Amino acid sequence: MFLLIGGDFQICTAPNFTGYPSLCFANGQFYVFWVDQRDYPLMSLYGARVTVDGNVLDPAGRELYTDSIGYNCDVAFDGTNMLAVTRNHC
Repeated sequence: MFLLIGGDFQICTAPNFTGYPSLCFANGQFYVFWVDQRDYPLMSLYGARVTVDGNVLDPAGRELYTDSIGYNCDVAFDGTNMLAVTRNHC
């Protein structure tokens, strides 16, 4: 069980739009993924790791994919493998 004490906190403070987050818990930490427009007009999928006490390990995020992605993402973990997905704007 996890209890977040305190208020909201930012995962990434990059310029332009960041949103549509998705997260999962694996290997003792949280993994947060989001759609990011810091390279506007391209949209990217970024991710960051967050400890259980709220320490953001990747404050700028890590770029996973850049193209014309859709406005959402999702993530799944099966106990061994993690998969973050998004849809390309066709």
